[in-house]
Amino acid sequence: MLPMWLVTALPAWLVIFIVLYALAALYVAIKFREVRKFLAGAFFVSSGILWYLWLTGTSIPLVMPYAGTISVETPGISGQRAIVHFILFLLCFYFGFISNMSPLYKQLIRSSVLWTLALLALIIIPAGTFQYWQGWAYVAVFVICCGAYTVYLAKHDPALLKRRTEAGISHEKEFTQKVVMALLFAACIVLVVLPPLDVRFGWSFMPWQVSVTGDALIAFSFYIFYLVSKVNTYAAASVRVEEGQKVISTGVYGFVRHPMYFAALFLFIGTPLALGSWWTLLLFPVFIPILVARILNEEKVLVRELPGYAEYTHKVRYRLIPCVW
Repeated sequence: MLPMWLVTALPAWLVIFIVLYALAALYVAIKFREVRKFLAGAFFVSSGILWYLWLTGTSIPLVMPYAGTISVETPGISGQRAIVHFILFLLCFYFGFISNMSPLYKQLIRSSVLWTLALLALIIIPAGTFQYWQGWAYVAVFVICCGAYTVYLAKHDPALLKRRTEAGISHEKEFTQKVVMALLFAACIVLVVLPPLDVRFGWSFMPWQVSVTGDALIAFSFYIFYLVSKVNTYAAASVRVEEGQKVISTGVYGFVRHPMYFAALFLFIGTPLALGSWWTLLLFPVFIPILVARILNEEKVLVRELPGYAEYTHKVRYRLIPCVW
């Protein structure tokens, strides 16, 4: 659909040509899956560029050969087009990639999209503005790292990917773990909501270099997740012992018994920094007793149900932080 400003600015013959070209492209996209895949990438890039123009308040002149500048695309128009292009991206992505996928991958993509929208809402709504570059950068880093990690698991260890998707209170068998997960979920919500409120009301000022460092810590935590996944295919998101599971003592498990939780510490520190809030760092100590309670209960289960784990605890002394505890 062409914007009214563009229709009135262009010659009638050019408008007709654009409409016919769009209809031809639509026909080809419907007929060929590979074209839909290509258009998904194209619309993703174009929507990102248009969002950038809108966020930065940049106007773009529309220049025609032999006619010069005939109109100007304002930031408001760029924002409207960004929404249209993103919707087209979602349609092309679904019918180009998802429609023939396995149910697990479909569910994973749907939950990822919903989770990303929820994360954006938790950041942008408290901030009270879209002009919050730290929030957008944080979401971008998180989505890229999470997506890369998911793609790695889907290609190299689908069984572990399935185990990682089975997360949450309903998947925990121990009552203690259900309580811990509820507390952890609530603390994570507060961890994400407080920084944009800090930025909105000007409670603290943080240099951009510190925010970039926070984003780097987020990426580093996912790197540790990757190292864990390389050596332990049973690194499920819930506390359980499966048939055939063995004790892992190589790789990162040679330094600390729970490297996943060790990696999570960088998430809990990096999030306030990435989102530009010094005050939210005061929430970090809240996560320590929550993780300690989870680890202590989890080790009771592992000692009871996983052969060789008791011996492993004597070999690797530290549970969460090397040389500390």
